[in-house]
Amino acid sequence: MPAELRFTQARIAGIVTTVGKERREFAVEASSMGLSEGEAARLQRALGLGSRHVVEGPETTVDLCVASSRRLLAGLHLKPDDLSAVILVTQTPDYSAPSSAITIQHLLGMPVTSMAFDMRLGCSGFVYGLAVASSLVESGFQRVLLCVGDVASRFVDPADHTIAPLMGDAGAAILVERTPSESYFQLYSDGSGARALIIPNSGVRQTEADEGLTPYMRMDGAAVFNFTLQRVPSLIGDILTMANVSTEQPDYFVLHQPNKYILKNLQKRLQLPEAKVPMSTQSVFGNQNSASIPGTINGFLSEPYSNGSLLTVFAGFGIGLSWAAAVVRTDRVYAPPTFIGVNAEG
Repeated sequence: MPAELRFTQARIAGIVTTVGKERREFAVEASSMGLSEGEAARLQRALGLGSRHVVEGPETTVDLCVASSRRLLAGLHLKPDDLSAVILVTQTPDYSAPSSAITIQHLLGMPVTSMAFDMRLGCSGFVYGLAVASSLVESGFQRVLLCVGDVASRFVDPADHTIAPLMGDAGAAILVERTPSESYFQLYSDGSGARALIIPNSGVRQTEADEGLTPYMRMDGAAVFNFTLQRVPSLIGDILTMANVSTEQPDYFVLHQPNKYILKNLQKRLQLPEAKVPMSTQSVFGNQNSASIPGTINGFLSEPYSNGSLLTVFAGFGIGLSWAAAVVRTDRVYAPPTFIGVNAEG
């Protein structure tokens, strides 16, 4: 049986995303990565590379998520005491232990009676995290704070032109509250593809294959591309069938934003209108990993989500390998434009 979930009492009330303040232009970075002008131009055209935002100095995922959470609570006129739990989805916690969600709980001033824990997921992390937050709300919690994001610039080799120019740093905060609202989820994973995207020597396992490798992310681009085209179209078809929704009904298909080439291929295979598939996030902010779906909403869809009632398909896919989708209804979500830097003013 597939991992399918349906909720009737969990609603997204707000979404806030904060990105690193430092803006890096691919055209400038390319020469330092040993790329010729021709090679840089081809990559720029194929992948949609433009700019990316990374953190300054010692800032971490926790800093980005705390900044987003404070802005979210202020925008919704809520206090930390109003929260029942905080979940952090990240691959770059402050420490291997303790849980960084507990640090966020403390920094926000949430009560010790609230639940806090981490989830170690990447590209599919927002959908997975939203499913877990919704399940807690459906079980009786009033409000759950979901934080998602990474400082991905820290786990890539800055000289590796195949992956470094893709990665941006972002932390998003999402408030899920107990209010009637229907949503559907499907969640999948396949550990046989773990080495398609991996950071070797970054935990306690030591293998001959990883001997001598630095703890930077390695990517098998062809394997990731093939996995995406194999899994995502059927994933979206299956979640629409589960929700009894036609392809024409959703207002938007907000997908994880790995690069424009992959998104363009998915849009064509699914035969979706370009206007319904935003795909500029990676070109402006970089690949935001688990924050890329909320980052796309704040970065490019702030007005429609803030002012209207929408039906959306969310889909995240990648490292793990894992993939997940949801059909979600929202109504006038608090979704301000993306904040640039932890100290930015709204």
